[in-house]
Amino acid sequence: MLWFSLATGSVASAAAPAVSLTQAIAVAQGGASVEVGIEVTLASAGQTVSAIQFDISYLNQAPIVSVSLGNTLTSAAKSIWASTPEPGVERLLIVGLNQAAIADGVLATLSVEVAAGAAPGVYPLGLTNAIAADPWGGPLPLSTVDGGVVVPGAGVPAPAISAVGNAASYAIGPVAPGEIVAVAGSSLADSALATARVTSAGFIATSLGSTTVLFDGIPAPLLYTTADQLSAIVPYEVSGQSQTAIQVEYQGVRSAPFPVPVALTSPAVFTLNESGAGQGAIVNQDGSINGPNNPAARGDVVSIYGTGEGQTLPAGTDGIIVTPADLCQPVQTVTVSIGGESAEVLYAGSAGNQVAGLLQVNARIPLGIAPGTATPVTITIGESSQTGVTMAVR
Repeated sequence: MLWFSLATGSVASAAAPAVSLTQAIAVAQGGASVEVGIEVTLASAGQTVSAIQFDISYLNQAPIVSVSLGNTLTSAAKSIWASTPEPGVERLLIVGLNQAAIADGVLATLSVEVAAGAAPGVYPLGLTNAIAADPWGGPLPLSTVDGGVVVPGAGVPAPAISAVGNAASYAIGPVAPGEIVAVAGSSLADSALATARVTSAGFIATSLGSTTVLFDGIPAPLLYTTADQLSAIVPYEVSGQSQTAIQVEYQGVRSAPFPVPVALTSPAVFTLNESGAGQGAIVNQDGSINGPNNPAARGDVVSIYGTGEGQTLPAGTDGIIVTPADLCQPVQTVTVSIGGESAEVLYAGSAGNQVAGLLQVNARIPLGIAPGTATPVTITIGESSQTGVTMAVR
């Protein structure tokens, strides 16, 4: 199940500054080598960063040939010193004869030369051994996000989107900020299943293999990809819009924009069989999975998992793995119905140690309902979740 599988990997502190590499597309003309620019960016997370050092590793088919100063370093009067401590590694030191803080933005642009005849695929650029310093020379932890160069294959068919639906209910309709969605189509990704990865900065990556999904040009966190279906999380930046245009980019080729309406909320409950109907993804009070052979008692509190709650307070952060310190609650009121009766809601918001966009609702089973193995469950957040979701009650 999606909502169990994402609780893996180490999570860096949300307050740690991060250095990131972008991904670029290299389209060679006539089999010749081609140079592309890869940006190195800083997100300081509110920290005061005065100096930075890190290593960038690369493959022989895509070496770094030059490094140019970014605008944030120019304004802070910093310099870049580059060296090659070993083959395939470029070490960059960013420092200046001052204590000026480095602003968020582009630290440097790397010119990467893709060899003539390089096979289609992704040529990664890894970012390691990163450390930063504050204006007084004190060390600051520094997280990193890798990048790379994509060489598209000759005659790669353009991806095509045929439908976008809620990943819990598979209902086609408006999308909400932070909603986990399923995108169907053709030539969306490699045929082999690729699953979510957590970056060193503690975020779900926005690229898997050679696939990226864009909402109005904003990369979306990806949970899995196959050739004909993928799952992404709608960026919170679409909040307040009436429509968003979705595109899938695979091996450097983009699909036509697929317009989808945007709603405040689009709630749905996950089901254990991943069909959108039947036994819900519900955890009993003792931490066990609810089901016909493991019913919950009336009066117990159960946790119901869904998505589509919309914008949150505080505002949602794309792709973050939510820690107890980062819990957010939906802006809209959440109510629950179990067995046709209103259930007391004790908590509604982020699911701890899971990706933002996965909703957890803790509700008490009404004492007055009849026991049964297929008791209807719905959540309402502006709109109601799909019908046909059930739980077992004794």
